[in-house]
Amino acid sequence: MTQSQDQNRDEPPLLVQLDGKLFDIAKFAKKHPGGEKVLRKLAGGDIGGYFRGEKRVMGVRHEHSKAAYSMLERYDVEHLQKDDPYLDDKKGVLGRIGLLGADYWTWIHQPFEGTIRLFDSDFLESLTRTSWWVVPLVWMPFVVLFTLAGLYDLHGKYGLVTSAGIWAFLFAGGVLMWTLVEYLLHRFVFHWHPNTESKTQIVLHFLIHGLHHKTPMDGDRLVFPPVPALLIILVFASIYISILPWAVFCCFGAGKLCGYILYDCTHYYLHHGSPRPQTNMHYKKVYHHNHHFKDYDVAFGISTQIWDHVFETVGLGPL
Repeated sequence: MTQSQDQNRDEPPLLVQLDGKLFDIAKFAKKHPGGEKVLRKLAGGDIGGYFRGEKRVMGVRHEHSKAAYSMLERYDVEHLQKDDPYLDDKKGVLGRIGLLGADYWTWIHQPFEGTIRLFDSDFLESLTRTSWWVVPLVWMPFVVLFTLAGLYDLHGKYGLVTSAGIWAFLFAGGVLMWTLVEYLLHRFVFHWHPNTESKTQIVLHFLIHGLHHKTPMDGDRLVFPPVPALLIILVFASIYISILPWAVFCCFGAGKLCGYILYDCTHYYLHHGSPRPQTNMHYKKVYHHNHHFKDYDVAFGISTQIWDHVFETVGLGPL
């Protein structure tokens, strides 16, 4: 296979919705009589109003024929996924996912509304599933513990009022630091492009983030399991505790850990919650929805869009 052919196969889907069904029209886009640009404009959204000629896109309103509806059916994602061994097989897919090769990038960006089994072992499979409430249940006591430890140490030096002010400043700094770490991880680690000729890289990427884009509505795989999270937290804690005074470490670390909790719970809500229209949370939900279904190379912020603005990766919210 030539490099250009491989790059073409790595192109992401162009997803649109109609009557509750998802279609991947990437292969049709260049053939579209109205031009590919029109379809790119509507990517990730519901095209019903445009198809029926009720809405304008780029100044044009056009009611589509029955033939257009029939043509669209060929690109039904559910139909494309029918008999997919990675989706229908009840066995774990992790040992075989690397065989997708150059098809991997397209495959993970054609969302599947169900769940995928990773391991044959029921025990190993159970370790990959975590309910959202486990995150605050496990980690919030540590936030409280570090906060109290930091305040206790500060109180002995500065008194109650000054200590509270120092704690608030360091805690807020920890939360802000988490949002930056969150952005950098999402952009450069989660969305790292694996070499599709390497089975190992495909499997690693699938575990890190590819699975989430393939099954974005799998509620038991939206938050990070405590065991691997503990390993990452220990790495950061060992760095901070070696360079920061104890009280500063406690207050700053409590804020950063709290930021992580808020991030994971927010991420879950953006997929499964129903915020009221025109609220800030509704904007965030649509913003993240567009990251999954419109353009996955922008909109990396979950807790906040601050860093998307700083690093010029701002995505789209409600139109």
